[in-house]
Amino acid sequence: MKYFLKCFCFYFLCLLPLTTQAKPIGTVVFEHPENFNELWVTNIENIGNARLFYRHTDPIWASATQKDGPLIVLVSDIDNGKPNSVADIYLFNRNLPHVKARNLTQKRFDMIEQTAISEEGDIVFTNSPLAGVPPQPEQGVYLIPKREIEKDIPIVTLLREVEAYRVVWSPDGKQIAYDVPNRSIYTYNLETRSILKVKPFGEFPTFSPDSKKLAYAGRKPRTIYITSLENLDDTQTIAIDEKHTGIRQLKWSPDGQYIIYTTPKHTFAAPVNGGPHIKLFDQFTYRVSNFHWVSPKAYPVESTSRLTTIWAQLKAHNIK
Repeated sequence: MKYFLKCFCFYFLCLLPLTTQAKPIGTVVFEHPENFNELWVTNIENIGNARLFYRHTDPIWASATQKDGPLIVLVSDIDNGKPNSVADIYLFNRNLPHVKARNLTQKRFDMIEQTAISEEGDIVFTNSPLAGVPPQPEQGVYLIPKREIEKDIPIVTLLREVEAYRVVWSPDGKQIAYDVPNRSIYTYNLETRSILKVKPFGEFPTFSPDSKKLAYAGRKPRTIYITSLENLDDTQTIAIDEKHTGIRQLKWSPDGQYIIYTTPKHTFAAPVNGGPHIKLFDQFTYRVSNFHWVSPKAYPVESTSRLTTIWAQLKAHNIK
């Protein structure tokens, strides 16, 4: 009988990975879906431990987080998007929670659209002109090198004069990817200064953890594409449910197993190798429009009061 039970347990454990599907794990920072000037942190596999860790003075339009590091950049505008308002990039250090975020751009670049920060601490951003006013300076993709971020007025370098919108770093820090208004996807190599047009269509680019592939939303509103940067003809697709009208954000999970996409109402994790899509952040009344992985590991919730938030407090912040 004991022999039979041992064999049965072994057989069951062998079958378990085939019949169950693990969820994405890790620590993420996200913009609160209702309190627009707040950044929260949580374990993505269990957002019941979400906690507020930074409250900005004005609404946050966009943000990006340094993976495995303390730095966060955010785009904010004191006029909250009014005509001819100017957005700036602010730098916040999670290790110094009581130190005010620093303004790095100081209204030098008209309306800043998106920003990203590399694992080393280099910052890129895109800008656009004010309504009816020529851009000052040129519209394009800009770099603030890590060596400049502690200066009162950092030196900013124009990488490409182009009408770009979203911009992201490759995990190895050697490339950036960006999309342009006609929904074309490009990469820019900071070492060689070479430009690669990945596809004549696409938006919301995101690099794989090994920096060898790029995922993006295609022209078809319910399709995600994954293209090899070593062979552009090597492309696979992931279809999302027909009831979702479009994609608002794409992220690649740190383990490379999921593409996380946000629709107008929900966020899902799509397994790269196929399988059911998993709903994330479903305890919130409204969708989480923007989040970033800061670590592939979960943070502890049982240590100090700074790392915990009781359920009653979460309910007070409109979390169901």
